[in-house]
Amino acid sequence: MTLEGSVSLGEGAGPSNYDMAWNYNLGALQLGAGYEMADKANQVVLRAAYDMGPLTMGAYVQRDENGWGGTLGSRTSLRASMVYTVGVSEFHANYGRAGAYSAVKGSSANQFTLAYNHKLSKRSKVYGYYTKVDDTKGVYGGKFDAVAVGVRHNF
Repeated sequence: MTLEGSVSLGEGAGPSNYDMAWNYNLGALQLGAGYEMADKANQVVLRAAYDMGPLTMGAYVQRDENGWGGTLGSRTSLRASMVYTVGVSEFHANYGRAGAYSAVKGSSANQFTLAYNHKLSKRSKVYGYYTKVDDTKGVYGGKFDAVAVGVRHNF
């Protein structure tokens, strides 16, 4: 189990930030919670992941209060994900929903992503993904699709 906290003083340029995170691993089950407060805005998040051999499934829920300086109100966001590993290959899928801000009617958005990673070594991989965002009634107003390929190396 780990418990972490931080304080970032605004020093006159902005509000101070306070963060706390709790993580707990119980074999294949991983749990976590977090809290952040900056001026009037705050966030609470709960997460869980479960490892079933080659399949890992996870989810989180996040509640934002008084975000964006309090002008948009509050909202709840959710995400569910899974990873299936076969040898050096990882197959990813996830779905997320950002709920509507209480002060902005119809401001919700959805995102779906499919991805593939091919491990070249412990620190390097080739990846590709497709993601679709539906924000037709949301803050940015539109549907977006993205395809990416690349190489990642962790130093």
